[in-house]
Amino acid sequence: MGGPMLRWTAAAVVLGLAVLSGCKERDVAGGKPTAKIQVIGSTTNSNIYKALEEPFWTQRLPQASEGRITADLRSIQESGLKSPQIARLLGAGALDVAYGDFASIAGDIREFEGLDLAGVFTDLETMQKAADAYKPVIDRIFNQHGIKLLGLFPYPEFALYCAGEVDSLADLKGKKVRVTVESMSEFIQQVGGVPVVMPFPDVVPALQTGVADCAITGTYTGNRAGWGEVTDSLFTLPIGTGVSFYGYSTRNWLELDASLRDLIEAEFTRFEKEAWDLTKTQTLIGIRCNTGQEGCTGGKPGHMILHAPSEADIARAHQIAREIVIPSWAKRCGRQCVENWNATVGRVAGIQIPTAD
Repeated sequence: MGGPMLRWTAAAVVLGLAVLSGCKERDVAGGKPTAKIQVIGSTTNSNIYKALEEPFWTQRLPQASEGRITADLRSIQESGLKSPQIARLLGAGALDVAYGDFASIAGDIREFEGLDLAGVFTDLETMQKAADAYKPVIDRIFNQHGIKLLGLFPYPEFALYCAGEVDSLADLKGKKVRVTVESMSEFIQQVGGVPVVMPFPDVVPALQTGVADCAITGTYTGNRAGWGEVTDSLFTLPIGTGVSFYGYSTRNWLELDASLRDLIEAEFTRFEKEAWDLTKTQTLIGIRCNTGQEGCTGGKPGHMILHAPSEADIARAHQIAREIVIPSWAKRCGRQCVENWNATVGRVAGIQIPTAD
């Protein structure tokens, strides 16, 4: 179950990065233990960085702890790290706390794909229920690799940003579509599209030059990244909804005083709920911004044409998920993985994957 992404034996990975972990102080004025922690957050243009992450780590947590906890927050760009490195460094204790995305590590631990299967969930309300159900599975896997799971967070609902007119799944036939995970690639192939994989920063030039005809990301995320400025159609069928995480190095977590651990967990429960609520709001704001409607807050007003999916397209998405995406993932993941999914995510989705006797 532990692939190379989460094997912590490569010393070169952590060489020179140990300075990123925080210094714990237990003897201070008043005799109360304190902690100074180093935090690697999401990207500065993410939907939650400025709105939630920055105030949480630099203001709210220090205030709630009466100054006993202080945090040094850096975005992942400022840290110089890459997403696939985050889990490695957390497990090795070279980071205290970090935000990461499952898409960057799901290739090695297939259970992490369980919330990102294309076409299974087409709304954030149901996705939140599934994430809550699946959290113990992820937490158990993280524990095996030296990570304490603090919480799960969604991106704004995904949509297709396309050059030209695209108002149905049928219009994707023959189009080159930038995807993020394996199941999304399978989905696009099933509707006749050509999946293309590329880093997020390369998407805008790819859309400008025709390397990609469409690209999939969150409605708000894509707007802030300028995708709406180089595309024409916003097709709001949420083929997938990416899920990310905040994790704490188990080694460093256990060095904290129990009272500080309890406080962080309590505050993070609130933070997680706020992130889901904000993301639901920002999904709508992203649509407004991309299409030039009133109520565009924090984004870039655009001129895209909004195309909502038909009931037939939504039904087709669920069909592809059930007949192609889920069976394919089940083969990659194995029996125990499938049983865990059936008991959690599957119950929420109303889907049970057959397991061989």
